[in-house]
Amino acid sequence: MAAWYRVERVRFLSGERLPLLVAAATGIPLWNPTLFVVSELRATNRAASTLQQATRAIMVAHQVLDHLGIDLDARLGEGRLLDISELDTLANHAGMTQEGLDGLLTAESKPVRSRSVASLEKARMRTKPSEQPPQVAAQTKAIRLMYIRDYIAWLARRRLLRLDSRQPVYQALSETARLVVGQMNARIPSSPTNNDLDARQGVSDEVRARIVEVTHPDSPENPWKNEHVRIRNQLIFTWLLELGLRKGEFLGIRLEDLNLRAGEVRICRRADDPDDPRTDEPNTKGKARLLALGDGLAELTRAYVHGARRAITGARRSPFLVVATGTGKPLSKAAVSKIFVELRRKVPGLPEELCPHVLRHTWNDHFSAFADKNGISPEEEEKLRKQQMGWSDRSKMAAVYTRRHTRRKTNEASLTMQAAAFDATKGKK
Repeated sequence: MAAWYRVERVRFLSGERLPLLVAAATGIPLWNPTLFVVSELRATNRAASTLQQATRAIMVAHQVLDHLGIDLDARLGEGRLLDISELDTLANHAGMTQEGLDGLLTAESKPVRSRSVASLEKARMRTKPSEQPPQVAAQTKAIRLMYIRDYIAWLARRRLLRLDSRQPVYQALSETARLVVGQMNARIPSSPTNNDLDARQGVSDEVRARIVEVTHPDSPENPWKNEHVRIRNQLIFTWLLELGLRKGEFLGIRLEDLNLRAGEVRICRRADDPDDPRTDEPNTKGKARLLALGDGLAELTRAYVHGARRAITGARRSPFLVVATGTGKPLSKAAVSKIFVELRRKVPGLPEELCPHVLRHTWNDHFSAFADKNGISPEEEEKLRKQQMGWSDRSKMAAVYTRRHTRRKTNEASLTMQAAAFDATKGKK
């Protein structure tokens, strides 16, 4: 099964990256999505990752509309957009994984016409819970729907600006757009802040030790055979565990950013870097900052740079720290994600959710324990954490990254209180 659309990212000579929604059969960009991204998002200096996210959301909308057999451009000309049942279908399908969405459109499939609300309800009643396709996270669905809402509202505004306000179709489209935007807002999932039991957390100390053990180049359980890959991958896991960096921040480190003699590394912001050949450019999301490298991490990095990395053909032409085996080109974000998948698949017992960002949570768990052990005040702890993570002074992200530690401390306090209460009760007997 193949989708009728795909998102391609082009790289200009200036270094700017721009995602394009293209027709899979021709490779030609779709006009309206391209114009929306360029005029509404790129013009306001949105990050390349934001443009990519918006373009993928618009692709979801086009997939669903094609699945329903809806020509939105023709409807705009009639002063119409979507009815309630179609909005329900769009909102429901926006929660599907991309693999499931791709399955809606195949070379053999035919568009289905939208049905009434009653028939949709009957369809839901006939569908067993086990038959529901895999779903994305509620936050991902919400982001998709917000961009789809903005895209549809932009299409309506663009059409209205070309009409005479005295025309009947103008009044009809204006009112319809207002209603559709309101109905889409009502279908956007709210942030699940009251239920974080399944939210991403760091790994336990045992799992952390296991990762360190199996990624050592000399470990018999190391899943990689190539010597450079073993040494490089140990460096990747060690950096992420010891510094809590984002994947993009680590992949953006250049040799010139390292001062191994002083034990320092600069985490720099280089969006749309013309010297970075990667189309999907890794970026530093937070603030630029100077971080300390311990003796062990500095020595591990020095050994990689002057040893395994130097032996790779083409590596000397790359200014970036970690490179691909064989070509010496800077390692991609997709390659790092694949490394984590390989480790999970080949080493039993590692959590399925293990990914680079989980190691960022793990660093925060360890920092919380360190702060408790060393009597660091909550105010100073928050200040230090923001510096290391690259968060602004007004950021509230600390609460997201300290769930495990907060839950453990709360449970310890609760158990102490319960024990004291039971001891008091026994004393009265």
